[in-house]
Amino acid sequence: LFSTVEKVKPTILLGLAGRPAGLFTEATIKTMCKDCTESGLRPIIMALSNPTSKSECTAEQAYQWSGGRAIFASGSPFGPVTINGKIHV
Repeated sequence: LFSTVEKVKPTILLGLAGRPAGLFTEATIKTMCKDCTESGLRPIIMALSNPTSKSECTAEQAYQWSGGRAIFASGSPFGPVTINGKIHV
């Protein structure tokens, strides 16, 4: 996935397969965020696999790795995350 993100420069990651859990890695999200920022966009990360143990990433990971810039949606329940004093729900 990382090499594809480097080449294609997507603005959205959509996870639906549930395998492998943790597929959206820190390197992948940070690379996507850099490319989105250069284009004046915010990355959209949708980790929709259920249950939580099969999620592509957690809300906390998405927000931390994107510096709070990500627009995050999930198919599993995640609690609020505070990044740089801002609460993301």
